Amino acid sequence: MHFSLLKINPPDANPSHGFDDVILPLLYALRRLGYKAGIRFNAPDPASRNVVFGSCIAPRRTGRMLPKGSIVFNLEQIVPDNPWCNRDYMAHLRDFTVWDYSLANVAALRAAGVEAVHVPLGYVPEMTRLRTDCPRPVDALFYGRLTDRRHVAVRRLLAAGVKVLVPEEAFGDARDALLAQSRLVLNIHNVPSARLEVVRLGYVFANRRPVLSERGPGTEVPEHLEEACVWADYEDLPEAAARLLGDGARLEALAAAGFDAFASRPLTRTLAGVLGARCHVVDGGACRPPATWHITEGNAADF
Repeated sequence: MHFSLLKINPPDANPSHGFDDVILPLLYALRRLGYKAGIRFNAPDPASRNVVFGSCIAPRRTGRMLPKGSIVFNLEQIVPDNPWCNRDYMAHLRDFTVWDYSLANVAALRAAGVEAVHVPLGYVPEMTRLRTDCPRPVDALFYGRLTDRRHVAVRRLLAAGVKVLVPEEAFGDARDALLAQSRLVLNIHNVPSARLEVVRLGYVFANRRPVLSERGPGTEVPEHLEEACVWADYEDLPEAAARLLGDGARLEALAAAGFDAFASRPLTRTLAGVLGARCHVVDGGACRPPATWHITEGNAADF
């Protein structure tokens, strides 16, 4: 079987790397399981099994062009205050099998009449890419959309003396350089009811960067990641960050714990279960990472 991992990116927008931290591990895991797999932009391959990412951008148009049997990989949080989870997107999801990384999302999707399958995000060795011998002049790094709630949290961290770097954009090599030079990575929810942002944090864990994460009363945390972060309430983030940054040994131990926790769930094992495949992992040249983590394969087409 051949898989096409399809990225939806409107032609008037800059090429997006926003889904790469899920697409590329999936690509390598499929290849390790012996499947042929490639990446395409906007144009599905009718001769392969298409797995689409980013269809929330234009759900009606995407749905019309997808072949029967396609899979939608949902990376949106299915919560009431998420503007991407609108009527058009939910109708689109009902037309296809949906893979989702979050058990809470899966439950919400099934309740809405969507055929949803739990596909938790996991580790492949190609994810571990960052140098570990770089100087680390950045105390704390936050990257992601700077909403009002996150902006308030960052201001409180700065007021407490925590030197936080918040880049305007953080993708690809630029993101990797910042991660390699940071002592601590911050994870702050967009909304209090958020799922744990595993889509962002998986790559951080895989590269042994310590994480301080907000954890609210409704935060969904996969069981195997309970020890992967230091957790703090929204109001307690400044104090927790200052305490961690003052303890180098704790930061090193946390980096190792995050890696061990995330690496304990190989993505090959998950996909083998979902696809009904024998978990016979193939190694070799086809599975080696490219010169840079962000790659493109396949054809682009008018969207």
